[in-house]
Amino acid sequence: MSSLIIGTAGHIDHGKTSLIRAINGFEGDTLAQEKERGITIDLSFSNLKNGDENISFIDVPGHENLVKTMISGAFGFDACLLVVAANDGVMPQTIEHVKILNLLNVKSVILAISKADLVESWRLDEVLTQAKQLLKIENLELLNHFFVSINDKLSINELKNYLFTLKPKKRDESGIFRYYIDRAFSIKGIGSVVTGSVLSGSVRSGEKLFNYDLSKEVLVRSVQTHENDVKTAGVSTRVALNLSGVEFSELKKGQLLSKKGFFRGNFEADVILFANVNHNESVTFCVGAKQGVAKVLILSDEKHKFATLKFNKEMFLCFNEPFVLLKDGRVVGGGRVLNAITEPLKKQSKIALLNALNELNFKRAFEILKQSHKNGFGLISAFQRFNLTHEDALKIAKTLSNCFVDEAALNVYDDEAILRVKEFIKFILSKNEFALFSATSISLKLTWVTQNLAQKALNELENERFICKNDGVYMKNGVDFSKIKLRLEDEILKILQNSSLTPDAPYNIYDELDIDRISGDNALKKLTAQGVVKRLAHNLFVTQKSLEMAVGLLKEIIKKDGFVNVQNAKNELNLSRKFALAYLEYLDTLPEISKVGQDRVFKEV
Repeated sequence: MSSLIIGTAGHIDHGKTSLIRAINGFEGDTLAQEKERGITIDLSFSNLKNGDENISFIDVPGHENLVKTMISGAFGFDACLLVVAANDGVMPQTIEHVKILNLLNVKSVILAISKADLVESWRLDEVLTQAKQLLKIENLELLNHFFVSINDKLSINELKNYLFTLKPKKRDESGIFRYYIDRAFSIKGIGSVVTGSVLSGSVRSGEKLFNYDLSKEVLVRSVQTHENDVKTAGVSTRVALNLSGVEFSELKKGQLLSKKGFFRGNFEADVILFANVNHNESVTFCVGAKQGVAKVLILSDEKHKFATLKFNKEMFLCFNEPFVLLKDGRVVGGGRVLNAITEPLKKQSKIALLNALNELNFKRAFEILKQSHKNGFGLISAFQRFNLTHEDALKIAKTLSNCFVDEAALNVYDDEAILRVKEFIKFILSKNEFALFSATSISLKLTWVTQNLAQKALNELENERFICKNDGVYMKNGVDFSKIKLRLEDEILKILQNSSLTPDAPYNIYDELDIDRISGDNALKKLTAQGVVKRLAHNLFVTQKSLEMAVGLLKEIIKKDGFVNVQNAKNELNLSRKFALAYLEYLDTLPEISKVGQDRVFKEV
């Protein structure tokens, strides 16, 4: 089924809700307060079907004090039904709503001049001219115009038939599912239900989503579009989701639902502004159905107005996402998100990055990020940062010059990073010519280095004949590997002997000796096989002599106290619980010891 979302816009009392009711018979104003006052206060949702075609209507309030509610509905529009009363003409909220449509990139407008039966034909032409001028100023496309009256069925049918000829605006059907909650309620026997407009991707019954504002995974129990159960729902669709794994009281308007792992929350974002705001000014930031306070820090006001917005709460924004800014409840402009991830760049580099992103010049943007991030920059957040798949982001990265792209880790490095890794290896070997390396050990020492980058550096050093490979590890060229292995066993044994009863974990010993884990583990296995070292537990090795000393001391405690357990072993031998427990468990293996509860005692003869 094809689906289209059409929203209303216009001044209060210009007949938006009455027009929707005339088109599809839906009574939009359902709240008691709405019926009393005769105005739409909250978003109202309905639909109209014609065979396999469906139109979802979002009726927004026209009152000037409810502009935030209007914005929260308008972000999901494919097209807008702009309603202007023939007797009033263009009014203040008509103008404000049209500005919002422009800021939210809702460019397609159907103009309905309502109450056409109340005025003369010349007045209809006058109002049409007013409205056309307004749309032209805001750079919106007038698809068609209609003179309508709810008392004239012919005019309503003409409008209705035209609406079914429209197509939804192009959205990312294959992208990641994104959905702002605009309503949440609980239904007896069903549970928590949320509604919203699908902005990209699709959702299906039985799949798991992530509520980023709650940092909680939820299960979609069922999917509905206008009270019809469906297996899946895609873009340009109004969707109700029955969720489990979350309490109804936790669900709030404005929360983002998507797939887990695709978004990171930030308290700031870099944007392009189309707004009359000043540096350090505080505004209300409206994105989707979410609002928050933002402080504006102007970066540049030359060719484009770039700014950093600092938020009062975490935001999960996406590249090119449109937003609206309010001041004292009125629209002062808006913009688009260019950089949704906090970037610690110098001002000029950031401005250059924003220019590249604004022009969709991702190759240039990647080049700036590569040069700015000496430890590499990641593509794992490519969808959020650039609205690119990992595959498309990698294709762009591979076109960069002087660059190493780790496809597996989705990391991009400047070639200078390889030189730094090579210098690190040479530095270690200058201190200890017997050091042993692997790609894994280097990436553990240098946390910013991926294994593939480390391997690239090792390969280059091997080609330069500075190092060589032996038994799966790398060593300085010209050093006798058999001597290294013997020395390695001696050094590990010496460290364990000096540590007595409380030795370091093996990986700490390996770091101290500048060796990789494979070589260290092999040396420990040999020492254990020789009987000079004993493994007590995972990552706990002691010398046989230290173990014998510990057993003797534990037996002395039994002689003194009549028993030994974790508590008195810790106190008497100054051990941590981990070591005390390990020695006691070894004590359990001796034939002369019995375990009674948590105590160890001598067996009776």
